[in-house]
Amino acid sequence: MQRRSILVACVGWPIFAAIGCGGDERPARLHGVPVRSGRIIDTNCLKGNPLTNLLTRFFVFSTLSAVLRCSFATTCLAAGTQHPNVLFIAVDDLRPSIRCYGDPHAITPNIDRLAERGVRFDRAHCQVAVCNPSRASLMTGLRPDKLGVWTLPIHFREAMPAAVTLPQWFRRFGYTAVSHGKIYHNPTPDPQSWSEAIRASPRLKSAYPEGTQQRIREVQKALPQNDWRKNNLRGPSTAAPDVDDSKLVDGARTDMAIEDLRRLGSSDAPFFLAMGYIRPHLAWIAPKKYWDLHDPATLPAVTNGSVTANTPPYALSNSYELTHYVDLFDFPKPWDEQRVADERARHLMHAYYACVTYIDSQIGRLLDALDEEGLAENTIVVLWSDHGWKLGEFNGWGKMTNYEIDTRIPLIISAPGLPTAGQQSDELAELLDLYPTLCELAGLDIPDFVDGNSLVPNLKDVSVHVNAAAFSQYYRNFEGREYMGYAIRTDKHRFVEWRDFSTGEVTARELFDHQSDHSESVNLADSAPQELIDRLTAELLESHPRKVLTMTPPVHSNPNQLRLRADISFLNKSETTVMVFPITPKGRRGRVKNLSPGESVTIKARIGGVYVVESKDGTIHQIHSPSMPSRTIVLE
Repeated sequence: MQRRSILVACVGWPIFAAIGCGGDERPARLHGVPVRSGRIIDTNCLKGNPLTNLLTRFFVFSTLSAVLRCSFATTCLAAGTQHPNVLFIAVDDLRPSIRCYGDPHAITPNIDRLAERGVRFDRAHCQVAVCNPSRASLMTGLRPDKLGVWTLPIHFREAMPAAVTLPQWFRRFGYTAVSHGKIYHNPTPDPQSWSEAIRASPRLKSAYPEGTQQRIREVQKALPQNDWRKNNLRGPSTAAPDVDDSKLVDGARTDMAIEDLRRLGSSDAPFFLAMGYIRPHLAWIAPKKYWDLHDPATLPAVTNGSVTANTPPYALSNSYELTHYVDLFDFPKPWDEQRVADERARHLMHAYYACVTYIDSQIGRLLDALDEEGLAENTIVVLWSDHGWKLGEFNGWGKMTNYEIDTRIPLIISAPGLPTAGQQSDELAELLDLYPTLCELAGLDIPDFVDGNSLVPNLKDVSVHVNAAAFSQYYRNFEGREYMGYAIRTDKHRFVEWRDFSTGEVTARELFDHQSDHSESVNLADSAPQELIDRLTAELLESHPRKVLTMTPPVHSNPNQLRLRADISFLNKSETTVMVFPITPKGRRGRVKNLSPGESVTIKARIGGVYVVESKDGTIHQIHSPSMPSRTIVLE
């Protein structure tokens, strides 16, 4: 019988220290509450250990308290009733530049027909306008401050190892969960979430023309010696190769997703099939035929955007994301005197719209396969983006702010028998709401730990309101000081309160009136009635109190450089590849070591170091630390 485990084993570093707690194949329950089929943490092994109290305080209660409060159903639905399938479509960096959202320049017939089958949410917002924390929040159902993930480098499993993700929850009710593409942030796919190991994409030819590498080397050579791009400059920001859809990664992944849709659709078990599209994230690469559909001369290029006056200097992002690319390495910041030329802005917008149309075509292929297999009548389809994107607004490009242009996202939900199909909703929805919404639509219990609200009442009647406001936040490190900005979007206003990250002290406020101006070009924080400021502040504080925040997650290595040396060895006796990640003192994952079945590795480490071990099929997730004498961790 296969052994599965979540194992915490650290010695010598008190903030995250424990002893080996094995897992076994028995009904998965923790203190009488189901955890995950075949995987438990046995807290009895903690008894008598001198670090038990500390572990309980910093790990068990902080990461499992929500799970322990959950009410689990022992049966899913009445006998003979089939749960609906779920087709979960994520599109990276997609702002509502979509025809059904009112953009006349967009060519998106397939997203438009999905909107005709479902409800289009016009005022949906992400929790953080950057990939990793936005997706981690959605997939765990937890607000960023509760989860402890605000930036790109931190994997949510280091912040909350026992978090129960949306697909994990569905698996408890008999679903087969399969993932393709970008659902979590690219380096952090979270194998535990899925029923099957994530299949690798096929090897594809570069979309760039010959000579691209030489061009990159020439630009790198001219950069200052201390420029971080000396060894990390990417290819051009755009490309229009004359190739079939499947010769690029999103088309190739769609092929694989369709194969799985047909396979899973013929099974007795319901499926949760996730397809995450990379475009229109940079680099903007789409087959030439999609570029040809758009005339750049007709696109609304924005070259006269400006930074909103009377706002803190850390409120706006600096467009640095574009400077990763060889043709944009000198791209101006929003507050620079240099402006983006009309020709360049129009070309970049052309590239973005071409990528949106390319992805729309892939979504159409998914919807066609759903129809062809006779699955549409029993499948929930949701389309969402992780955040918006600036195309010249505020004289900026990219995401990474608390402004409407970056937090507002497209969100479309279609479900069997939906009485409001084809309608538009003005509900202030959050990505957090997807977790409980999909649970209710599928007939599953909604776990108590989720922070969002089910949108089902609004899906039944779009005039019914579920949320009084939507919340977003963004972390900024500016001139050596860390800040966290919190935004509340009400029916009429957007209010932003900036705080010192380490103390919670208020440093600045922004207020925008959406009754008169959706561009957020005038900050009214200093001139608005105090009663309005006080009311919005009270609403914000109710869900986001001022407090001290800590960037380093609970799972991290001891930063003391004088720690004793101690080797740690890993032997893979499982039937799958396992990944060993060293965790830095800041809680980031270092370079992975892959161990095939039967392989072993010895790492020269130090007492207090931390290593996370995950199997590619999701059956193993363990946390270890070196000890004296040195030992071998057997993975099976």
